[in-house]
Amino acid sequence: MGNRMKLAYSTYGLQTADPLEAVDRVQAIGYDALELNVGDAWPTAPAKLDGDSRQSLRDRYEAAGLPSPVLMHLINLCAIDEDVEDKVRVLAGSCQLANDLNFDGRRPVITTTLGGQNGTWQECRERVAERLSPYARVAEDHGVTLALEAHVGQEFNSPEKAVWLVEAVGHPCVRLNFDHSHFHVLGMELQHCVDLCVPYAVHTHLKDGRMVDGKVQFLLPGDGDLDLEAYFRAVSAAGIDVPITAEVSGQIWQRPDYDPWETAAQCYRAMKGGMERAKSQATD
Repeated sequence: MGNRMKLAYSTYGLQTADPLEAVDRVQAIGYDALELNVGDAWPTAPAKLDGDSRQSLRDRYEAAGLPSPVLMHLINLCAIDEDVEDKVRVLAGSCQLANDLNFDGRRPVITTTLGGQNGTWQECRERVAERLSPYARVAEDHGVTLALEAHVGQEFNSPEKAVWLVEAVGHPCVRLNFDHSHFHVLGMELQHCVDLCVPYAVHTHLKDGRMVDGKVQFLLPGDGDLDLEAYFRAVSAAGIDVPITAEVSGQIWQRPDYDPWETAAQCYRAMKGGMERAKSQATD
């Protein structure tokens, strides 16, 4: 496998945790990076972080030996009822935060979603590509890359659509967040999805999932039938060079018995095991 792949965690599953504590505890578990969710309900929303708070968070990442954080902000940029002016303002705020937290010279990345559309993908895709233009300009103005996430239950839900959109927009600031769970629950073949998405991926999410009575049930990595050894073998062979980031679904972290730190540790054990098995198989 060459150099050791890096494992990351997302504060999407740490909504109530102190962000400074999260940096230290995630690093202590063994993770190499920490994605920062900056949605309105999180303590790291841009409006909740003043200059001193941003400096403290940036310093804590650097002291822990973690890279500058990728931000996660599920804005639904192209949703049916979008208010473009408001979304531009929100995205600009997240872009500024990404820059304020950047200390290592890496180009900041913000992963986000498109939201639901009217009609089929074939009917709406040209409109979606056009609607992305002002957001691509905001990202470019701030030196940030947007990582779009295809999502089960939305029209934008396959690797083919993801590649089409990136190529249709044709902007270097618009790339992909590769979250295979949204393809896995639809029965799409892993290698096919990796082959299409990884060349455009600047970020990742990893979780498991299945369909139950026609509804998606997301799971932690290792808790379903997604073969983690095969996953790590495939993304490594494809040359992915960004951390593999465990994402805990809201279906899990909203449960009353949810333990955020045991969950983070469980995800790490499962991912590290899959990664090590893939590495061992590659060197046999």
